[in-house]
Amino acid sequence: MDVMDEDGRQRIDKALHDWRQGNCVLGEHWFLFRLEVDAPLSEEAAAAADEGADAGEAEVRGFMVATQTCDIVRQCSKRPFIEVCPLVEVNCKRLKEVQLGRRPSYALLPAPAERNLIVDLDRIMTVEKSVIASWTRTPGCGT
Repeated sequence: MDVMDEDGRQRIDKALHDWRQGNCVLGEHWFLFRLEVDAPLSEEAAAAADEGADAGEAEVRGFMVATQTCDIVRQCSKRPFIEVCPLVEVNCKRLKEVQLGRRPSYALLPAPAERNLIVDLDRIMTVEKSVIASWTRTPGCGT
């Protein structure tokens, strides 16, 4: 397969024009990660290691875009990648702890928090901008 042509890159750039740092995508998604086959640390890693794979995936409830807005809206030919953090569902007690700043490995955004979803800052994944362009954007914050 060939690299996307100029018209395709322009479509990606246009699709990302309104995306901002902190915007989210909600729904069933998959967080991809590398693992050590001989020493898996999570259930997902163990399942991948059983298959002989050195990469695993974990289902998440969505992603928050961590990349700065100025880099999101730059041309995909110059900046083809975006960083995302997974959204995870928590109970009301954990949500309150995050709201109070007692869980610094998590972040709270108003829109996902309405669904008891918080941002897991311990994990980050790199995706090409063409992936983000296919997602339905949910603003994470009002301002």
